[in-house]
Amino acid sequence: MTDPFVHHVEVHFYEVDAAGVVFNAWYLAWCDDARMAYMAARGHGLDWARAHDTLPLVRHAEIEWLASLEPGDHADIVVRPVRVGQTSFALRHEIHRAGDGMLCAVLTITYVAVALSTRAKQALPLSLREALEKDRRGS
Repeated sequence: MTDPFVHHVEVHFYEVDAAGVVFNAWYLAWCDDARMAYMAARGHGLDWARAHDTLPLVRHAEIEWLASLEPGDHADIVVRPVRVGQTSFALRHEIHRAGDGMLCAVLTITYVAVALSTRAKQALPLSLREALEKDRRGS
């Protein structure tokens, strides 16, 4: 059984808006960092992407806000593939407050594979598809 991938972040003062909650753009930035760390941990980091002329870019993102995070809080982002296709995949990012485990936000982001050289959509490399599918199945 594959352990879920967890990426850790600290909430900074500048990431919180006038309403006292993390501004939504920061959730996307955190999840982008989490995705890059997840891909690297699975052997498909930026060096691999450059060598294979492919990089997943955001196609669609959904944010479900559930609870607040405050400056100084630490959060754990659990990253799990939920769909793997021929040219794209979707990751679910669950953002939990580290102190009490409270689920604060869920982001589901769809990424499409593009060639770095042409910026054209292309098929996901087989090794990436297999790694994502393995994590999706939890095996």
